[in-house]
Amino acid sequence: MRVGVVGLWHETNTYSARATSLREFEAFEFLRGDDVFRRHAGTATVIGGMLESTDLELVPILSAGAWPAGPVTQDALEAIFGAVERELEAARPLDGLLLNLHGAMVGEQLGDPELELVQRLRAELGEVAVAAVLDLHGNPSPALIELCDAIVAYDTYPHIDMRARGREAARLLAEIIRGRALRTFAGKVPLLSSPLAQATDERPMRELKARAQELADQTGVARISLLPGFPYSDVERAGFTILVTSERKDEATARDAVATLMREVEALRDEFKIVRDDPVTAVSRALEARKRPVVLVDVADNVGGGAPGDGTALLAELLDRGATGAVVPVADEGVAREAARVGAGGTLRADVGGKTDAWHGSPVPIVGRVDRVTDGRYRSTGSWMTGQEFSMGTTAVLDVNGATLVVTERAVPPFHAEQLLSVGIDPREAAVLVVKGAIAWRAAYGDIAGTVIEVDTPGICPLDPTRLQRKTMPMRLDPHSLAPQERSDA
Repeated sequence: MRVGVVGLWHETNTYSARATSLREFEAFEFLRGDDVFRRHAGTATVIGGMLESTDLELVPILSAGAWPAGPVTQDALEAIFGAVERELEAARPLDGLLLNLHGAMVGEQLGDPELELVQRLRAELGEVAVAAVLDLHGNPSPALIELCDAIVAYDTYPHIDMRARGREAARLLAEIIRGRALRTFAGKVPLLSSPLAQATDERPMRELKARAQELADQTGVARISLLPGFPYSDVERAGFTILVTSERKDEATARDAVATLMREVEALRDEFKIVRDDPVTAVSRALEARKRPVVLVDVADNVGGGAPGDGTALLAELLDRGATGAVVPVADEGVAREAARVGAGGTLRADVGGKTDAWHGSPVPIVGRVDRVTDGRYRSTGSWMTGQEFSMGTTAVLDVNGATLVVTERAVPPFHAEQLLSVGIDPREAAVLVVKGAIAWRAAYGDIAGTVIEVDTPGICPLDPTRLQRKTMPMRLDPHSLAPQERSDA
């Protein structure tokens, strides 16, 4: 059972001013051939999990990914597709494909690059077996779902089960190649929800997951996946997706299970609505809190959701209030490089942050001492992509009247405590710690947080996704039909 492995991963925020170029993939991951397995072997990634299969002869083709940002340029996509086609020639013959996708990728010209990838693979290989892994925040299109025999999505948010999902996809693919007739059926609810409402160990997702497991046990279907989706994408396929993979002969049972779960989602719709404090109120609460460190969650400047990481609402308020002991990350390439030029021990005068767009506040003037400068590289030992190496680019640690600014050349999501530990900061000793995320930061700092205050900040990942103007409305997909039946407001 000779199986090709292809990865294409990007969570696209269509409101971002930062296009995702080929350079961004090359900085994160653009691997071909054997380099794919060298990078992922022994890691807690999806492909790392696939590599643990003992049933399949796995053939590396390509793995390309970039941190969330704006739509992917056509040049980047053509470079990726071209590389896939070249590597595919050397990989043949193949009995199947294992795909590590996201599900919420959007191109500047191609509305659904992941669909384009699978269509090209199908055109080259024909009716081989295909199993795919998607992010819980994926917005898979009906056409993409139709092209895959089995689809598995992450079960957890924060995402700590990627390796397990890779293993599961490999197992299902082996069963398909041996003759098990599987197919994935889908339904979509036009619901755009804040990531804060999507934590899988809290309501309402906890209840939906329990109901899905109960249905899976009752019906005997192979797999049920719940994807609350990525709301900051102006595409019709955004919303809440339910996927049921089952035997083809049990199609009616699978479609009924999808319909049942769609009704469950609709019944809990109001629980997906979130209200939180504004920055002024939140900082006041943080300074009064006794249990520390206080984690201030900068929700709308969620780097893991494609925001630029240079939002200044919390930074400005903390500095105005003289919040000593606060640790605040901010992505600002120019300031990071200027700090490197000044060097450790020097004084830096600069306007920090607020430079990417008009969504995330104005630059904040500071005068600070440069404590240290690093290359920003670290290796994760945490639960998200364990064992992988990441880079924040040139990174400067500044002391501004007792507050600590961590200024990075690149915006990197707060998924790993090593981001701070690698530059000499122990997060346990912070009075206040700002994280530019929604939920996934908990994998890094959740176990040390004394108080957590989620903040309704300005930005392109707002607490209420309906604040963003849309040109499209999320579709409703009836599980008893192969096509969208109606559209509705989010």
